[in-house]
Amino acid sequence: MAIRICFEEKYVKRTLDKSKKNDLAIIDPDGIDSKIIRAAVNRGVHVYGYLNACALENERWYYNQFKDIRIAPYEGWPGEYWVDVTSERWKDHLIAAARNMHADCIKGLYFDNTDLYYNCIKGFGEEKTKMLKPAPSAWSVYTALLDVMQRITAMGMVVMPNGGDDFVRKLVNNGHRDLVKTVIQESVLYSDNKRVSKKDTKYFTEYLDWCKKRGIYVRGIEYCKSAKDILYAKAYYLKHGWPGLYISKHHNLEGD
Repeated sequence: MAIRICFEEKYVKRTLDKSKKNDLAIIDPDGIDSKIIRAAVNRGVHVYGYLNACALENERWYYNQFKDIRIAPYEGWPGEYWVDVTSERWKDHLIAAARNMHADCIKGLYFDNTDLYYNCIKGFGEEKTKMLKPAPSAWSVYTALLDVMQRITAMGMVVMPNGGDDFVRKLVNNGHRDLVKTVIQESVLYSDNKRVSKKDTKYFTEYLDWCKKRGIYVRGIEYCKSAKDILYAKAYYLKHGWPGLYISKHHNLEGD
């Protein structure tokens, strides 16, 4: 199975067109004609959709509807904000988005930014600006996301958390392993074509090994260009028995 990940609208059709039967294409479907998505599905492509579970981007058409529940700016991503997922309005928004994707035959979700759970434990001290509103408790974030995942899974969709290791461990340890069939983790080895710290590699390696031992399908995204780095990443994933690896030359994921 080949994997392609594309979150840039202008490249989504190209990504789907290149994907073959039994390939996995993870796309941001916002703004994409449903006919394009269904055509790929009809060819046998497994399509997952991007869902920003815990953050709000100012470029989204629904931004003004949720400005009032922004918690804090998302460091490193201008125009993006952590959002209060305990809001019933936000939860309804996530469910509606998932339902729309399901109607287009999208079978799974790239469930992004569940690291909010960790931030609500440790705080948002790294942010350069003041909090926009008090953060909810970590427990309320956990229960809100659990509710959303259960409702989406009940539709028959796979929910694949990106990152969010503390949240994933909490789910599994609380008896919800059935909700976590697969996870994805960025930059275990490479970010922006540079090696990440040994400390980060060790931490995320331990996390993904933990997932593997519990029967969770492991996928990773590594941002690197050189043939040497790509070969090293492939060897590292093979050594650890992690079956899913996507190499991207572009941090904004253009489906290359």
